[in-house]
Amino acid sequence: MVKSLSMPKGITVAQAAAALRYSESQVRRMIAAGDLVAWKPRGQRGRMWLVDEIALAAVQKSRITHARQDYEDTQAKLTQLELF
Repeated sequence: MVKSLSMPKGITVAQAAAALRYSESQVRRMIAAGDLVAWKPRGQRGRMWLVDEIALAAVQKSRITHARQDYEDTQAKLTQLELF
């Protein structure tokens, strides 16, 4: 017998926007572009979306990784300037 799957948990677009410090419209554009996984809950109409928490965490991790790389690049450039 196959056990039915529970509905995945998600957060609202407003909550995702707050977590990313983006506007809600930017989060909606990310959803439309496929950069952020989201779905419309069954029976909901209009603009209601739920954003996958794991996908949101992946976006946050990517932003942190890029920020750290930018920081390291800047530090390397500053160090090179100090050597001359």
